[in-house]
Parts: sequence; C-alpha cells; structure tokens
Amino acid sequence: MLKIDELEKCYRNKEKRSIFHTTKSKEEKKALDGINIDLKEGQALACIGENGAGKSTLIKCALGILSPTSGSVRLFGEDPRRNKKYCMQKVGVVFGQKTNLWIDIPVIESYKAVKQIYKVDNDTFKRNYEMVMELLELKDIIDVPARRLSLGQRMRADIGLVLLHGPELLFMDEPTLGLDINVKYTIRKFLRQLNQQEKTSIFLTSHDLDDIDEICDDAIVISKGKQIYSGKLDELKNVYADKHIIKISGMKTGNILSLFPGVELTEKENQSIISWDKSCYSVQDVISGVFRMYAVDDIEVREPDIDEVVSRIFTEGVSI
Repeated sequence: MLKIDELEKCYRNKEKRSIFHTTKSKEEKKALDGINIDLKEGQALACIGENGAGKSTLIKCALGILSPTSGSVRLFGEDPRRNKKYCMQKVGVVFGQKTNLWIDIPVIESYKAVKQIYKVDNDTFKRNYEMVMELLELKDIIDVPARRLSLGQRMRADIGLVLLHGPELLFMDEPTLGLDINVKYTIRKFLRQLNQQEKTSIFLTSHDLDDIDEICDDAIVISKGKQIYSGKLDELKNVYADKHIIKISGMKTGNILSLFPGVELTEKENQSIISWDKSCYSVQDVISGVFRMYAVDDIEVREPDIDEVVSRIFTEGVSI
C-alpha cells in the first residue's frame, strides 16, 4: 500500500538579508534521512518521534504534497505526485488541528458533497454513512453547522467524513489532540475496530501514546529525521522496557525486600508497586513472594507503558 525507500527530504536555508547585503547560504537541513517503510494491507503502523523529528514531513511526502529530495515513494504502486487523483481516491487524511468540513453548513451537507466529489455509489455511501453514524455517535450533531461543534464533536465528524468514500488507507496526524478522555476512547475504539474488521490500514502519528498503544501493532521511530526502529510495537517495548512491574492492593505482612534484594518498592496507603530488572528475578518467583509478604486483595502484573519506553528512547539516547 505504501512503499518508501531511502527517502530524504532536505530544506535549504533561506537567504539572510540586511540593509547592506544579502548572504546566500548553501547549507541544507535534512528533515528526513533514509526512511524506509513497507506498509501492508490491514496494518496499523505508528510513527513515533519527538517534536521536529519529521513526522508531518513524512506524511506530506507520502501523499505527494512534498517532493522528496531523493529516494522513492509509492502509494498503491503509483507516484503520488504524478497520479494524485488515483491515490487520493484510496486514502483518507485527518490532521488533528485542521478540518475538512465546510464550517458554515450542517455536517450532513459536507457528507453529501463528499459523495458527489468522490462519485460514491449509493450502496457504498449508505453502508459507510450508517457505520460512522453509529460507531462515532454522530446522530446528535449531523444537522449542526461545523462552526458550532466542540473540538471533540468536530473531530468525530471529520473522521466520519474521510471514511465515506471507503478509503483503504488512513493517514492520521494527531487525531485526538486536545480532546477529552471520553472522545479519545470513542475514536480509539472506532479506529481499532475499523482496522481489525474492515482491514483498513492506518498510518498514525500521535503524541498521545495511549493512541499508539491501543490502535497500532507496528511502529517506526524517527529522531532528528533518522529512522532508528522499525518493527512490532511489543518488540520495541521489550528492547527498551527492561523492568517488570507488579501493583499490589492489600495489607503488608512482611518485607518483600528480604526475599528479593534490589527490587524497587513504592508504597502508598494500601497499595504497593514493585519493579525490578527483568534479568534478576522471574515474574513467577516475585508473585510467589508477594503472596507470602502481603494479604493480597488485588494484584496486577504489567509492562512499562509505551510512554515510559519512548521517554527512555529520547532522553537516554538509546538506539537499536
């Protein structure tokens, strides 16, 4: 669906002008440097990176909005710059801070316009329209002008809009930015269902790492324009998450540190959190010790969150 090989995108520094002279600079800044992506049908791929890493530039190159300095981009086997109409028929694009809705007319009129623009047949439009109405909970806002919608309502309507023509691939750039937790949950659930049931491919960038964790199975990581990881999201966690974590609710009856020297113990009221290096003790051994040293009401074993993993990547300078 999306094949990118050795993609580079360079920007030349602008001229510096003053009253007396103009200084021309031949220096170039590489926004992207050697990016490789092979996104398959039905895949949900996250693009992870700090601010300025090149995520938005990557999407614009993939869509043919920007021309690569070198390397190649193929979208459904075509160069998106030269066969834009064909490619755009097969994709949907959502930028979190920009809307595709006509702001002064009811949402339903924007939806009808998309039907005409993309020449969507009646059966396809009806099926997709009913799907987004139900799963994105749009019934109460479909007749409201976009200008009067809250940010969360507008984002739900925007996602519904780009799905009406049945795209095979969705580009989502910060789709839950600034939204409250309930709207985020609705959008994440919908996108995951769309990917798993309809086999719609997703290319997602987000600073909300819960989006990535709940929607995507695969990831690439870019830092300062360079690709430093490509593979399964779980494998990324395994590489960078070198600790096990157990959360316990219940009364402490003994000292867990006496059984497992070196574990980190955090206690608050009736809860304790134990974390330790994976190479030191097995989860089974520590759980056995927990039941000896606590009157356990509840116990949860978890891996470090994706935000902990990404924080380590960018703050410690670890590379794969």
